[in-house]
Amino acid sequence: MSYPQSSWPIERPEQLADMLHEQGASPEECADLLPALLRLSEWQAPQPSPAETRRLLAVLAPELPATSPVRQAIREHRQHRVAFLLATARAQVSLFGLGFWLVSALVTLIGAAVVLSNVVSDQEVVLRASGPLLAFLGTIVAFRGRGARVLELELVCLPSPLQLALARLVIVLGYDVGLGLALSLVLWAGGSGQVLALTLAWLMPLLLVAGLALLLSLRLPVQAAASLAYGSWLAFLVISSATNLQALLLTPTLLVLPGCIGLALLAIALLRIHTDMHRLLPHP
Repeated sequence: MSYPQSSWPIERPEQLADMLHEQGASPEECADLLPALLRLSEWQAPQPSPAETRRLLAVLAPELPATSPVRQAIREHRQHRVAFLLATARAQVSLFGLGFWLVSALVTLIGAAVVLSNVVSDQEVVLRASGPLLAFLGTIVAFRGRGARVLELELVCLPSPLQLALARLVIVLGYDVGLGLALSLVLWAGGSGQVLALTLAWLMPLLLVAGLALLLSLRLPVQAAASLAYGSWLAFLVISSATNLQALLLTPTLLVLPGCIGLALLAIALLRIHTDMHRLLPHP
Protein backbone atom coordinates (compact mmCIF):
# COMPACT_ATOMS: atom_id res chain seq x y z
CA MET A 1 0.00 0.00 0.00
CA SER A 2 1.43 3.36 -1.01
CA TYR A 3 0.71 6.52 0.92
CA PRO A 4 0.51 9.98 -0.60
CA GLN A 5 3.20 12.52 0.03
CA SER A 6 2.35 14.35 3.24
CA SER A 7 3.16 17.88 4.31
CA TRP A 8 3.01 16.89 7.97
CA PRO A 9 6.15 16.99 10.12
CA ILE A 10 5.60 13.21 10.44
CA GLU A 11 5.72 11.93 6.89
CA ARG A 12 6.02 8.17 7.39
CA PRO A 13 3.26 5.90 8.72
CA GLU A 14 5.78 4.18 10.99
CA GLN A 15 6.43 7.45 12.82
CA LEU A 16 2.72 8.06 13.31
CA ALA A 17 2.23 4.51 14.56
CA ASP A 18 5.05 4.98 17.07
CA MET A 19 3.44 8.17 18.36
CA LEU A 20 0.08 6.46 18.76
CA HIS A 21 1.79 3.69 20.67
CA GLU A 22 3.47 6.25 22.95
CA GLN A 23 0.03 7.70 23.70
CA GLY A 24 -1.07 4.31 25.01
CA ALA A 25 -2.91 2.99 21.95
CA SER A 26 -2.95 -0.76 21.54
CA PRO A 27 -1.79 -2.39 18.27
CA GLU A 28 -5.43 -2.95 17.29
CA GLU A 29 -6.30 0.71 17.95
CA CYS A 30 -3.26 1.83 15.98
CA ALA A 31 -4.37 -0.29 13.03
CA ASP A 32 -7.84 1.28 13.17
CA LEU A 33 -6.67 4.90 13.62
CA LEU A 34 -3.74 4.95 11.24
CA PRO A 35 -5.69 4.94 7.93
CA ALA A 36 -8.02 7.68 9.17
CA LEU A 37 -5.16 9.87 10.33
CA LEU A 38 -3.26 9.38 7.10
CA ARG A 39 -6.29 10.56 5.16
CA LEU A 40 -5.93 13.94 6.88
CA SER A 41 -2.78 14.56 4.89
CA GLU A 42 -4.87 14.46 1.72
CA TRP A 43 -7.35 17.05 2.99
CA GLN A 44 -6.97 20.54 1.65
CA ALA A 45 -8.39 23.45 3.60
CA PRO A 46 -10.86 25.45 1.51
CA GLN A 47 -9.60 28.79 0.30
CA PRO A 48 -12.10 31.61 0.88
CA SER A 49 -12.98 33.79 -2.05
CA PRO A 50 -12.57 37.58 -1.86
CA ALA A 51 -16.33 37.96 -1.49
CA GLU A 52 -16.39 35.55 1.46
CA THR A 53 -13.51 37.43 3.09
CA ARG A 54 -15.36 40.73 2.72
CA ARG A 55 -18.52 39.23 4.24
CA LEU A 56 -16.51 37.90 7.19
CA LEU A 57 -14.88 41.27 7.80
CA ALA A 58 -18.26 42.99 7.57
CA VAL A 59 -19.60 40.68 10.29
CA LEU A 60 -16.56 41.13 12.56
CA ALA A 61 -16.11 44.88 12.12
CA PRO A 62 -19.00 45.96 14.42
CA GLU A 63 -17.56 43.81 17.21
CA LEU A 64 -14.17 45.53 17.10
CA PRO A 65 -13.57 48.78 19.02
CA ALA A 66 -12.99 51.85 16.90
CA THR A 67 -9.79 52.59 18.83
CA SER A 68 -7.76 49.94 20.58
CA PRO A 69 -7.53 50.77 24.30
CA VAL A 70 -4.09 49.18 24.43
CA ARG A 71 -2.77 51.23 21.52
CA GLN A 72 -4.32 54.37 22.97
CA ALA A 73 -2.67 53.75 26.35
CA ILE A 74 0.70 53.13 24.69
CA ARG A 75 0.32 56.30 22.61
CA GLU A 76 -0.54 58.40 25.67
CA HIS A 77 2.36 56.87 27.58
CA ARG A 78 4.80 57.83 24.83
CA GLN A 79 3.47 61.37 24.75
CA HIS A 80 3.90 61.89 28.50
CA ARG A 81 7.18 60.14 29.27
CA VAL A 82 8.44 62.85 31.61
CA ALA A 83 5.16 62.92 33.54
CA PHE A 84 5.19 59.11 33.79
CA LEU A 85 8.79 59.18 35.04
CA LEU A 86 7.94 61.76 37.69
CA ALA A 87 4.86 59.79 38.72
CA THR A 88 6.99 56.67 39.07
CA ALA A 89 9.53 58.59 41.12
CA ARG A 90 6.78 59.92 43.38
CA ALA A 91 5.57 56.37 43.98
CA GLN A 92 9.12 55.24 44.78
CA VAL A 93 9.77 57.92 47.40
CA SER A 94 8.12 55.91 50.17
CA LEU A 95 10.61 53.07 49.65
CA PHE A 96 13.54 55.14 50.88
CA GLY A 97 12.42 55.57 54.47
CA LEU A 98 12.84 58.45 56.87
CA GLY A 99 16.34 57.37 57.87
CA PHE A 100 17.76 58.00 54.41
CA TRP A 101 16.49 61.58 54.28
CA LEU A 102 17.66 62.42 57.80
CA VAL A 103 21.10 60.81 57.51
CA SER A 104 21.77 62.49 54.16
CA ALA A 105 20.78 65.88 55.56
CA LEU A 106 22.89 65.25 58.67
CA VAL A 107 25.97 64.43 56.58
CA THR A 108 25.51 67.65 54.63
CA LEU A 109 25.09 69.72 57.80
CA ILE A 110 28.18 68.18 59.38
CA GLY A 111 30.20 68.95 56.25
CA ALA A 112 28.99 72.54 56.24
CA ALA A 113 29.75 72.93 59.95
CA VAL A 114 33.29 71.59 59.54
CA VAL A 115 33.96 73.91 56.61
CA LEU A 116 32.58 77.01 58.35
CA SER A 117 34.39 76.29 61.62
CA ASN A 118 37.76 75.98 59.83
CA VAL A 119 38.60 72.90 61.88
CA VAL A 120 40.32 71.40 58.85
CA SER A 121 42.66 73.56 56.84
CA ASP A 122 41.78 71.92 53.53
CA GLN A 123 38.04 72.53 53.30
CA GLU A 124 37.66 70.96 49.87
CA VAL A 125 38.91 67.58 51.11
CA VAL A 126 36.10 67.48 53.67
CA LEU A 127 33.50 68.12 50.98
CA ARG A 128 35.12 65.68 48.57
CA ALA A 129 34.80 62.97 51.22
CA SER A 130 31.31 63.83 52.52
CA GLY A 131 29.64 64.37 49.14
CA PRO A 132 30.27 60.86 47.77
CA LEU A 133 29.06 59.45 51.08
CA LEU A 134 25.57 60.54 50.03
CA ALA A 135 25.98 58.64 46.77
CA PHE A 136 27.05 55.59 48.76
CA LEU A 137 23.96 55.79 50.96
CA GLY A 138 21.64 56.53 48.06
CA THR A 139 22.86 53.59 45.97
CA ILE A 140 22.46 51.12 48.82
CA VAL A 141 18.94 52.31 49.63
CA ALA A 142 17.66 52.87 46.10
CA PHE A 143 18.84 49.59 44.58
CA ARG A 144 18.48 47.22 47.52
CA GLY A 145 15.69 45.29 45.75
CA ARG A 146 18.14 42.64 44.54
CA GLY A 147 19.32 41.84 48.04
CA ALA A 148 15.77 41.94 49.40
CA ARG A 149 14.69 39.29 46.86
CA VAL A 150 11.97 41.50 45.42
CA LEU A 151 13.54 42.09 42.01
CA GLU A 152 11.15 39.59 40.44
CA LEU A 153 8.21 41.61 41.76
CA GLU A 154 9.68 44.81 40.38
CA LEU A 155 10.07 43.24 36.94
CA VAL A 156 6.34 42.48 36.65
CA CYS A 157 5.34 46.06 37.43
CA LEU A 158 4.28 48.42 34.68
CA PRO A 159 7.51 50.48 34.72
CA SER A 160 10.44 48.75 33.07
CA PRO A 161 13.70 48.15 34.98
CA LEU A 162 15.20 51.11 33.13
CA GLN A 163 12.31 53.36 34.16
CA LEU A 164 12.59 52.22 37.77
CA ALA A 165 16.32 52.92 37.78
CA LEU A 166 15.77 56.35 36.24
CA ALA A 167 13.04 57.18 38.74
CA ARG A 168 15.22 56.23 41.69
CA LEU A 169 18.18 58.14 40.30
CA VAL A 170 15.91 61.17 39.95
CA ILE A 171 15.02 60.84 43.63
CA VAL A 172 18.57 60.28 44.89
CA LEU A 173 20.37 62.77 42.68
CA GLY A 174 17.56 65.31 42.95
CA TYR A 175 17.71 65.19 46.73
CA ASP A 176 21.51 65.33 46.72
CA VAL A 177 21.53 68.30 44.35
CA GLY A 178 18.97 69.99 46.58
CA LEU A 179 21.24 69.42 49.56
CA GLY A 180 24.11 70.83 47.50
CA LEU A 181 22.16 74.00 46.83
CA ALA A 182 21.34 74.26 50.52
CA LEU A 183 25.03 73.77 51.29
CA SER A 184 25.91 76.57 48.90
CA LEU A 185 23.48 78.91 50.64
CA VAL A 186 24.89 77.98 54.05
CA LEU A 187 28.46 78.58 52.87
CA TRP A 188 27.47 81.86 51.26
CA ALA A 189 25.62 83.01 54.37
CA GLY A 190 28.60 82.01 56.51
CA GLY A 191 30.90 84.24 54.51
CA SER A 192 32.96 81.41 53.07
CA GLY A 193 34.92 82.32 49.98
CA GLN A 194 34.85 80.37 46.73
CA VAL A 195 31.34 79.03 47.26
CA LEU A 196 31.13 77.68 43.72
CA ALA A 197 34.44 75.83 44.00
CA LEU A 198 33.44 74.29 47.32
CA THR A 199 30.05 73.24 45.97
CA LEU A 200 31.63 71.62 42.92
CA ALA A 201 34.13 69.87 45.18
CA TRP A 202 31.13 68.34 46.97
CA LEU A 203 28.90 67.58 43.96
CA MET A 204 31.31 66.33 41.29
CA PRO A 205 32.76 63.41 43.31
CA LEU A 206 29.20 62.54 44.33
CA LEU A 207 28.27 62.00 40.68
CA LEU A 208 31.43 59.99 40.10
CA VAL A 209 30.80 57.61 43.00
CA ALA A 210 27.11 57.27 42.08
CA GLY A 211 27.92 56.35 38.48
CA LEU A 212 30.68 53.92 39.44
CA ALA A 213 28.53 52.27 42.11
CA LEU A 214 25.58 51.80 39.76
CA LEU A 215 27.80 50.35 37.04
CA LEU A 216 29.52 47.95 39.44
CA SER A 217 26.15 46.87 40.87
CA LEU A 218 25.40 45.16 37.56
CA ARG A 219 28.09 42.58 38.38
CA LEU A 220 28.45 42.81 42.18
CA PRO A 221 26.03 42.95 45.11
CA VAL A 222 24.79 46.48 45.69
CA GLN A 223 26.52 46.94 49.04
CA ALA A 224 29.81 45.62 47.68
CA ALA A 225 29.56 47.83 44.59
CA ALA A 226 28.79 50.97 46.60
CA SER A 227 31.51 50.20 49.14
CA LEU A 228 34.08 49.58 46.40
CA ALA A 229 33.19 52.80 44.60
CA TYR A 230 33.28 54.95 47.74
CA GLY A 231 36.35 53.20 49.13
CA SER A 232 38.22 53.73 45.86
CA TRP A 233 37.43 57.43 45.98
CA LEU A 234 38.58 57.72 49.60
CA ALA A 235 41.79 55.88 48.72
CA PHE A 236 42.33 58.32 45.87
CA LEU A 237 41.86 61.25 48.25
CA VAL A 238 44.34 59.80 50.74
CA ILE A 239 46.95 59.13 48.08
CA SER A 240 46.51 62.52 46.45
CA SER A 241 46.74 64.28 49.82
CA ALA A 242 49.92 62.43 50.75
CA THR A 243 51.57 63.28 47.45
CA ASN A 244 51.56 66.18 45.04
CA LEU A 245 48.81 64.64 42.92
CA GLN A 246 46.15 66.75 44.61
CA ALA A 247 47.60 69.98 43.31
CA LEU A 248 47.81 68.48 39.83
CA LEU A 249 44.58 66.47 39.51
CA LEU A 250 42.21 68.51 41.68
CA THR A 251 42.90 71.90 40.19
CA PRO A 252 39.94 74.23 39.52
CA THR A 253 40.17 73.56 35.79
CA LEU A 254 39.73 69.82 36.38
CA LEU A 255 37.13 70.22 39.10
CA VAL A 256 34.24 69.16 36.86
CA LEU A 257 36.05 66.14 35.41
CA PRO A 258 34.86 63.65 38.09
CA GLY A 259 31.28 64.77 37.54
CA CYS A 260 31.52 64.32 33.77
CA ILE A 261 32.98 60.85 34.23
CA GLY A 262 30.22 60.03 36.71
CA LEU A 263 27.49 61.10 34.30
CA ALA A 264 29.07 58.98 31.57
CA LEU A 265 29.16 55.97 33.92
CA LEU A 266 25.52 56.53 34.84
CA ALA A 267 24.56 56.56 31.16
CA ILE A 268 26.54 53.37 30.48
CA ALA A 269 24.97 51.63 33.48
CA LEU A 270 21.45 52.57 32.40
CA LEU A 271 22.10 51.28 28.90
CA ARG A 272 23.46 48.01 30.30
CA ILE A 273 20.57 47.38 32.69
CA HIS A 274 18.38 45.73 30.04
CA THR A 275 21.08 43.46 28.62
CA ASP A 276 22.43 42.47 32.04
CA MET A 277 19.05 41.91 33.69
CA HIS A 278 19.51 38.12 33.61
CA ARG A 279 22.60 38.51 35.78
CA LEU A 280 20.62 40.36 38.45
CA LEU A 281 18.04 37.63 38.90
CA PRO A 282 18.77 35.11 41.67
CA HIS A 283 20.04 31.75 40.47
CA PRO A 284 19.39 28.44 42.24
